[in-house]
Amino acid sequence: MSDDNQLFKMFSKGKKNIRFENDDCVIYTRVSGAKQLDGLSLETQLKGNEEYAKRHKLIVRERFGGTYESAATDERKEFQRMIKYIKTSKHKISKILVYSLERFSRSENSIWLSGQLRKLGTEIVSVTQPIDTTNPAGIMQQKMLFLFGEFDNQLRRQKSMAGVKERLLKGEWCTKPPIGYDILRTNGEKKIILNEKSKIIKKMFVWKAEERLPNEQIRKRLANLNYNYDLRRISEILRNPFYCGIMVHKALEGDVLEGKHEKLITKNMFLQVNGILNEKKLGLQTRKERKEIALKRFALCEACYQPMRGYIANSCDTPYYKCNTPNCKCNRNADIVNTKFENLIAGYKTNVIYDKLIHQQLKYTFTQMNASTEENQASAKAKTADLSHNLERLEERFILEEITGELYQKYKTKFEKERDEIELQISKNKIEMSKLDGYINYTLNLSLNLRKMWASGDYTQRQELQNTFFPKGITYNRQKDECRTIETNEFLEEVSDLSGTFATFSPTQLQNFKPSPSWAG
Repeated sequence: MSDDNQLFKMFSKGKKNIRFENDDCVIYTRVSGAKQLDGLSLETQLKGNEEYAKRHKLIVRERFGGTYESAATDERKEFQRMIKYIKTSKHKISKILVYSLERFSRSENSIWLSGQLRKLGTEIVSVTQPIDTTNPAGIMQQKMLFLFGEFDNQLRRQKSMAGVKERLLKGEWCTKPPIGYDILRTNGEKKIILNEKSKIIKKMFVWKAEERLPNEQIRKRLANLNYNYDLRRISEILRNPFYCGIMVHKALEGDVLEGKHEKLITKNMFLQVNGILNEKKLGLQTRKERKEIALKRFALCEACYQPMRGYIANSCDTPYYKCNTPNCKCNRNADIVNTKFENLIAGYKTNVIYDKLIHQQLKYTFTQMNASTEENQASAKAKTADLSHNLERLEERFILEEITGELYQKYKTKFEKERDEIELQISKNKIEMSKLDGYINYTLNLSLNLRKMWASGDYTQRQELQNTFFPKGITYNRQKDECRTIETNEFLEEVSDLSGTFATFSPTQLQNFKPSPSWAG
């Protein structure tokens, strides 16, 4: 750039993408439950990551994980420790090495997290799923893998909840019982019985029913008896119908059932205690949020860029959004703002006329991107076939007494373990092409019904939906009376862009459309 042009640099636009071209990396390993320790073990993950780093001459600055943590939320201790390290370390970490993408995250925030890390100059690298995220095609492939992981989680959760419901319908409580109960197993039969702590729990119900003691007084009495329960725990106990023999669980979808476990108190006493709680409004109270103000704290005042609060005007029971910045007059009827937001998300709706064409292109794109993974799968299957052959040969040699029983057991265990680990990894890495249509239909259904889903959702559902697709919230301009996005979920934009492009096609082009690699980015 000439010296003259340098004078105009202050007028430049856009932000230069950060990308660290160095060898500094960190390793992250995780299993989501103790049962997985015998499958894709932490040792296997660490070994695979270490070998990858050595092969590519990377410098491992730190190792995180080494335990099992649930991916249901992004509040995992080791995960947060890793993110903090990346942000504060003197080393410019360019890569997070994971054994597979699902070891990083299977939550609905995974795409957002990967995007935020990319802005810091850090890429997520799966050592068993080679993806080049330096180009749009690779980034989209990674997003689709994250989405498929979330979809797979939902399918597993659905199957799990069906099993839980079946057991509950039989009167069997299938999770950890509340305080005051123990699980007793005899002759393969499980029973939930009362323990010593149940005596003090019963006293709490009696104190409330017969003396009408406030929860604070109950807490003090418990403290005098060396039982330290806070007000929240006391309220949870007194409102739990399990103690009178009634089971409530989200798998029952609003129904209640009689359980087979021992009863601590009568149903009449439980209802009496909760009648007192409701009458006196004792303990911790939670106010049910109104869905009409679901955009509170999510919508920012465009004038001062501060979160807007939501409230209900008592005089007319009308919902409002208001900016709390002094002298800022951004105050608007919530129903009007909600309508503006609905109109905004309607702009991202996929036209149902083109859903089949979009489906074809997405399927073609992913199939092309998945080719390298398929090659790795084929190599892994060849290894399992070799191990199976080795097992057969080992057994043959043992039968012919060419080796001792000790050697037979030693190598049999070794070969079987190696084969099982590879087969497990094959099943985890494989995006079954038979399920690919289901995955794409799932994501397309979201974009087809985004506005409808938000409009019909309750407060929690609305917030989850809007935070997923617009992770940084929206702004509201009072003067222009309009909502604007700050950042949009990139996959939603991809699908929306495809729909918009097809809208420009002539009938002949639509009829003759064939998926092509040029659409991959």
